[in-house]
Parts: sequence; C-alpha cells; structure tokens
Amino acid sequence: MNISTPHLLLQHVARQPLHAVAMVLALSIGALHGGTYQVKDGACPWSDRADVWVLADVPDVLHSEVSVPQLACAARAAEVPPATTVAVLGVSERDLKSIRRLGLPIRETDLRFTIQSPDGKTKVPYRAVVYPEPPEHTDFGGKCGAGVILLRLDDNGIESRPIAEEGPEIVAPAKSAEQKAEFHLYLLVGQSNMAGRGTVESQDLSINPRVLTLNKENRWVVAIDPIHFDKSMAGVCLGTTFGKIMADRTPGVVIGLIPCAVGGTTVSQWQKDAKPTPPWGHLYANAIARAKVALRDGVLKGILWHQGEGDSSDGGIKAYGQRLTTMVTEMRTDLDAADVPFIVGELGVWDTEKHARRQQFNENLAHVTEWFANSAIVQSDDLPHRGDGTHFSSAALREFGRRYADALQALTRPAD
Repeated sequence: MNISTPHLLLQHVARQPLHAVAMVLALSIGALHGGTYQVKDGACPWSDRADVWVLADVPDVLHSEVSVPQLACAARAAEVPPATTVAVLGVSERDLKSIRRLGLPIRETDLRFTIQSPDGKTKVPYRAVVYPEPPEHTDFGGKCGAGVILLRLDDNGIESRPIAEEGPEIVAPAKSAEQKAEFHLYLLVGQSNMAGRGTVESQDLSINPRVLTLNKENRWVVAIDPIHFDKSMAGVCLGTTFGKIMADRTPGVVIGLIPCAVGGTTVSQWQKDAKPTPPWGHLYANAIARAKVALRDGVLKGILWHQGEGDSSDGGIKAYGQRLTTMVTEMRTDLDAADVPFIVGELGVWDTEKHARRQQFNENLAHVTEWFANSAIVQSDDLPHRGDGTHFSSAALREFGRRYADALQALTRPAD
C-alpha cells in the first residue's frame, strides 16, 4: 500500500470495511513518525531510539503480530490514529503518580514489562495503562520523565481499573489467641528461586484447603501456583510444596504463606535502610507490612529465604554474612519474633566451571548457623535447573520445598 497524500489516504480509508480503518490510519501515522513495530521482547517501540532501547519481560497478553506506530521517545507524548476508541500505553512506573495528577481517564493494569538497553545492563520498569477515547495527541505536560509507548489499539483481554491512590487498608476481624495458635505463618523472601520460575504442571493444580497464601490484595486465598506476583514469569515455587508438607505433618493446623520474594534482587536491596527498588518499592518494608497483616490472623513460625545469585561476586560473598545477619536481626525485631527459625537454601551449581562463584557462595553460606541462632541451611544437591542454568525446575522446587520443611522441623524438634 502506497498512500502518499492526505486526499488519497482518505479515499482509500473510505473504501475499507470498518475493522480495517484503524489499521490503515495506524500505519499511516507510523509512516509519519518513522515506522511501526510489533510488541514483543527485543522490539524497539520508539522511532528515535532504535538500537538504544528494547522491550523485555513483555506479558503474553501484550504480545501481538499486529504492527503499531512507533512514537518518539523524546516527545514525552502519545499520538494515536483519529477516531481511536481505546489505546494501551506503556508508561514508566516512576511516572505513574505524576500522570495521576493530570486527571486523565487512564486506567491502570497489573501488566508490567521492562525497557532495557540491548545488553540488558540498564533497565527501566514500565506499566501498561488503558486510555479510553484518547485524543489524537496527548501531551503529558512534563509529567513524564521517560518516553511513552503505544502498545495496542484495543484492550481485548486486558483487565483494568481506574488509576487512584491506594484505598483504605482492609483490616481482618481480630482473632483470639487460641485461633491464632492454629494458623501457622511462613514468610517467603529472597529472589527469583524463592518466587519460583517453574512451569505449572498438572500436579501443581492440586490444592490443600488448609494451605493458604496472602495474595497481592492482602487477602487469604487457597494456595495454588503461582503464588508470587513479582513478575509475569512467576510459576511453581518451593513455598507451595513446603506449605502442603507442613499441613500434612501438623493435622488440624492451617498454613499461611506470605510470598514477598522479588526476582533479580540482592541482599543489599533487602536491607531495612535500602533505597526503593523500582517498581516494587522498599522490599524490606513491604515484607514486614505484609507479615504484620498476616499476624492479625496467625503466629509466625518461620522465615524461608533463598537468594544469592545477585551476590555471587568476591565482594558480595565477603560481605554476605554481615548483611544477612543485619537483615535477619532487624526482621526478627520488627516482627517481635526474636527466635523465629530462619531457613536458607543453597544456590544451584550445575557447571563447576561456570558456576564456580556460586559454589564459593554456598561454601560461605554453610556458616549461616554461626552467623545467628535458630538457622538452618538446605542443600541443593542433585536438583535440576529448568534449562537456563539459573532457575530450578518445577520438580526441583517441589523437592526443595520438601527439604525446607525437613530442615525447619529438624530445627524445631524438641531435644531428646
């Protein structure tokens, strides 16, 4: 199709069925602004940032084989075809609060993705938002510090809600000490191998009605993987099997899992005084806040930790004992649980040459019981990865969950 002048474009559009009009106009705008692109990992969404920024971690629902116009990153504005009924835009997490103040009828979604440099070293977290009845040009009035992305010209399959500040906290009814004693809570913290990246399989769909998880809205629901929500790739995690094993071994008790792990994080980012980690905010504070919500209903019986891939360097390994000890001490203090068991797991070592630093990390982690009391370490021997050499497979995570349960019970079993 070669549409070179406005009147020819209008004549062409007039001859098209309605479902094709939006596409024709979209392609015409793309031509004016430098091109079009398809939304998928590795694609460049901006006409003026080719080979500088690309999409990553794009949720499946946003993937499309339909081309949309590239916008200009430097414009900090959105342009859509005339008569567009709805558009899905990408805006940086940092810009969301500023955009709220403009009073636009934009609706937020839970769809997160990343804009990153081609080598993956620089990353900017983004969020998809739905913009109904958008004008052809929206100038965000200097409220955007990062470029705006056009993702879709429809909102099929995308759930959204009005952008608004957080509403009032929902407080569960108070429970008696007797009721709380029958609800055992476990805090799940760390990075991606605690959050879980295993593929959900048929056996993961079975539930135990006495194993609950605190969902993103801080409400108790029956635990079924994925229970973490740090990234769209969250899948089977060790915590769910851990909960089922603990429920089987403690009849009459309800197990409550508190998932707080975030992939790609370091132990420094989990310190109480650490800076916020976009887009998740203060990792430590978030975990403590969610744990305190859960503590209205039950009793904290353990903290499960798996983290370290991000600290497998000479400096990271050397400082790890002190940093982990500081975090654990402050967690126990803030949760009024001075003696709560703290269980850690080894990193996966699948190639002695490539993973030599991870092996060094594990050798250092073996001293955790010397760093602070009521701690135990879980071995990762013979647990397979999912094919990427970093994340444990679904089967491995189920076995890891069983080993965590064994370690916790061995730690808490009364001495003979």
